[in-house]
Amino acid sequence: MLGKLFIQGTKVISVIILLATCGCTPDSLGYSLTPVIQLQSVDIIQNLAQKDSIIKLTILFEDGDGDIGLSDSDTIAPYDSGSPFAHNLPIIFMEDDGTGNFQELINEQTGKPYGNNHARIPNITPKGKFKAVSGEIIVKITANPAAQNPTKVLLKAKLIDRALNISNTISTPVLVLTH
Repeated sequence: MLGKLFIQGTKVISVIILLATCGCTPDSLGYSLTPVIQLQSVDIIQNLAQKDSIIKLTILFEDGDGDIGLSDSDTIAPYDSGSPFAHNLPIIFMEDDGTGNFQELINEQTGKPYGNNHARIPNITPKGKFKAVSGEIIVKITANPAAQNPTKVLLKAKLIDRALNISNTISTPVLVLTH
């Protein structure tokens, strides 16, 4: 029970950002001012009952002006809680509709898309004159959103910087989950 509460209460268990490059000009690295992301790996972590419990995404990123992340004080428009920019790493849970087509997971209780897998990356802008950054983001989310037991899923993610530039969208391979 405690494990379930822990997973439900912290949809994003950890966000680890490793800065691989700081202090370089965007031109010298060839980085765009719009973030670029790439899926590095997807791991499924099982609980003690050998059921899939957590999906761990490792995402590589780069940004030419380093304006990645939001601070705790970023709570007014456009970053307020009702805004699509409140979370700067939206992750969409897609479920196989039975015909091989993937649709956004619908929360059976509300009838609305399940959109609670979004992460809020903290501000990582480096100090100094040159702001270009690259690194790795690790996000852990529940494998059983809204207790709906989806079995064949894929996840889509994108990164939004403070200037509201939206990165490319990445997708995981199809994941077959055991609940």
